[in-house]
Amino acid sequence: MAAGGGTATARFFRSIGLISGKRSILMLVVSWTLNLFWLGLNYFWRIASLEVLLAIPALLLLYALLALIGYVYWGVREVQEQDAPYASVMVGVIVAATLLYFNFSLLQFVLQAIGQ
Repeated sequence: MAAGGGTATARFFRSIGLISGKRSILMLVVSWTLNLFWLGLNYFWRIASLEVLLAIPALLLLYALLALIGYVYWGVREVQEQDAPYASVMVGVIVAATLLYFNFSLLQFVLQAIGQ
């Protein structure tokens, strides 16, 4: 490990205040909500092009998939290293899986709306 208490990634997340699982879950939900609001703003007012309207839900879907993988990886790692309860892993997985479902539903909705 680097001098200074962890990897560069851990120091970065600590510096922006994402040191606990609850904060990261909150930031995930806030980020998804803001992205969804931005998509709605662009879609309903026809500001964005068709490519952007398709790219945003696809990127949100990718983001949710990466969040699910990240919560499983970091949660299991925390359980192994610090004997943390598995409940925190399950909460993160449930939230990330829910966002994955919402993002998939959003992508289907956008594809149906564009097809009409």
